[in-house]
Formats: sequence, structure tokens, C-alpha cells
Amino acid sequence: MRDMDYIYISEKDKAIIVENQLKELEGNHFALTLVEPSKFQQQDQHMVWQQQVTAIENSIFKLRQHQMKLVNPEEE
Repeated sequence: MRDMDYIYISEKDKAIIVENQLKELEGNHFALTLVEPSKFQQQDQHMVWQQQVTAIENSIFKLRQHQMKLVNPEEE
């Protein structure tokens, strides 16, 4: 993906967007942890659940990295 020159959003706007996305993803992750299906009785549902949790965790990790770049741009 190439870097985009944004005209209408500032660095502060970007930081707010990333923070809001992180809040939403963390909320989704928390909600999923409350409804974990049984590994033994619901194997298929548990596999789908695990994939969802892993995808959210990966997204949170990437967004946190991006957030750090926004806070400390000289560390790129």
C-alpha cells in the first residue's frame, strides 16, 4: 500500500481515528472473550471463534504499531 497525502485530515485527526478504531476493536475482543464456545462440545464454533479473536488481536497489534508511529514519527 502506498502512502496517501491526506488533504482534509490532520495528524491529530489520524491519531483520533486510530484511537477510536482501537477502542472498537478492544470492545469487540472483550465481547468475544465473554462468549467462548466449548472446545469439546462445539468444536466448529470454537474454531470460528478462535479465528475471529486472532484476527482482532492482529488488527489491534497493527493499529498499536501505527499509533506509536503517529506519536513518535521520528522512530520510523
